[in-house]
Amino acid sequence: MNLFLEGILLGLVLAVSIGPIFFALVQTSIREGLLSGIFVGTGIWISDFLFILFTFLGISQLSTLKDNATFSITFGIIGGLFLFIFGVILFFKKPISLQALHHHPKRSSSIFKLWIQGFLINTINPFTIFFWLTTMTDGVMGRSFGTQEIILFFGGILGTIIFTDFLKAYFADKIRKFLKPKHLVAFGRISGIIVMAFGIMIIIRGFTGF
Repeated sequence: MNLFLEGILLGLVLAVSIGPIFFALVQTSIREGLLSGIFVGTGIWISDFLFILFTFLGISQLSTLKDNATFSITFGIIGGLFLFIFGVILFFKKPISLQALHHHPKRSSSIFKLWIQGFLINTINPFTIFFWLTTMTDGVMGRSFGTQEIILFFGGILGTIIFTDFLKAYFADKIRKFLKPKHLVAFGRISGIIVMAFGIMIIIRGFTGF
C-alpha cells in the first residue's frame, strides 16, 4: 500500500502542474464540453501508459539515455517548437458565441482530432518525457520491484492522473455558463502566451541541458 500511496503522490505532482496539458484539457472542455475534454484526456492517458511501458522495457538503457546530450537537445527543439506552435494556435483561436457558450456544448472537433491533440501534446512535451525517465530510473531501478509492486506504484500514478484530469474537465465544463466570449478571449491569450513561453524555455533548456 505504501507504494500505491507513493504513486499517488507522484501523480499529484503532474496533476497540479500548470502547463500546456492543463490548458489543452481545460480549454477544450470549456469550448466543447466534458465529453470532448475526456477525449483529449484519453490521448494523454494512453500516452502516459505507453511511456510507462516503454521506459520499463528499456530500463537497462535509461540512465545512458537520460544523460545523453543529443537526446536532450533533439527533444528540446522538437518539443519546444511543437508547444510554441500550439501556443500560437491557442492565442489566435476564435472564441465561440455567447449563445453557444451558455447552451449545451456541441462537439465541433472529431474524436480522433481531440484524441491526437491530447496524445501529441503529452508525448512531445519534454517535461513529460523526463518525468517518466526520472521516475523509472530513480524510483524503480535498484528497488527490485516485482509485478505486484510495479502495478501498485504505476497504478497509483496513472490512476491519480486520470482522476484529476477528469475533475479538471468536469469543472471546466461546469463554469462555462458563467463565462462570456471576452473571458474565453482573455483565457486563450493568456494560455497561448504561457504555452509559447514554455516552448521557448524548453528549446533553451534543450541546448543548455535539462
